[in-house]
Amino acid sequence: MPDIDIYKTIIQIVDTDNINDSTSNRSLIKFLLPIDSAFGYYTGNKAEFYDPQEDQIFYRNFKVEDEESRLNSINYINGRIDYYNRHCDEQINKGVLSRNEFSKIPHVYHWAVKLRLVNPIVQSTTDFMLRNNIAFVRIVDDEYIYKCARHLSTDVFIPRFNKMIYDYLISLTKGKTLVVQNTFYNPILEFEDWFMSSGLDIDKTPSLLKGLKGVKKSISPVILDVDTKTTSINMKPTVKANPDYKKWYQSPIEAKIVNLIENDSLDTFVDDCRFKNVNKINIKKLSEKLNCSDKTAKKMLQLHAPYILEL
Repeated sequence: MPDIDIYKTIIQIVDTDNINDSTSNRSLIKFLLPIDSAFGYYTGNKAEFYDPQEDQIFYRNFKVEDEESRLNSINYINGRIDYYNRHCDEQINKGVLSRNEFSKIPHVYHWAVKLRLVNPIVQSTTDFMLRNNIAFVRIVDDEYIYKCARHLSTDVFIPRFNKMIYDYLISLTKGKTLVVQNTFYNPILEFEDWFMSSGLDIDKTPSLLKGLKGVKKSISPVILDVDTKTTSINMKPTVKANPDYKKWYQSPIEAKIVNLIENDSLDTFVDDCRFKNVNKINIKKLSEKLNCSDKTAKKMLQLHAPYILEL
């Protein structure tokens, strides 16, 4: 059996920054969904970290196909992050910095794969995601899953990944008949529907846990796949250690647009900013929503997502 914590993987799938920290994992698991797409996380072949103390960007280039260069680059960036975090702790201990002026910067993921969730069929899940403005893009960081993504094509990886999660849910329920209020009721329904609507026999679909023995390595594995959204926007998908830092952007408005793009939420965000009779963006309405000028709103779309203006 591969060394993988499936429960931890599930938590990574349902976890989101949009939900209050007090929300329990049990509550979030009720909205667990299958995936319908998987993409490479390191396709930009570059890891970056902006050190606010030194006002300097540290970076390392690598080749995503070369594991040694990829891991060496990430280790270098994480080493710089460790140095920054230690230095700030020392400054706080000396009274130069106060605790509220500093928050630790987490490491760059070593084994990340980018996933996109399916649109839910259960209305309560749909309502929950819309109400909390939850994106459908997730990042899963697990060594075994990453190694499978290095080996398998997307059309092989996705059903095996979904079967792995489904089998785990079924193993916990131990064949019991669940009531609607049960935590796993809706997730199991979503996974079973995904297999049926995909024309796949759930019982004959192998799990990702079956391993890679006897499976030919794909010439186009998941880790090399680029999200179609990324190809339609003017962004280089480099791995940034502190992507929310203002140094990366011209303005908070640009940061907002980039965040929406990366979480596959831009189209939804601008939907209510279209003219009623023509499928065109009402720039004035969008600028009000972004709290910026018409000129800035249009400039940010032209810079990062020109396809929105072309629709």
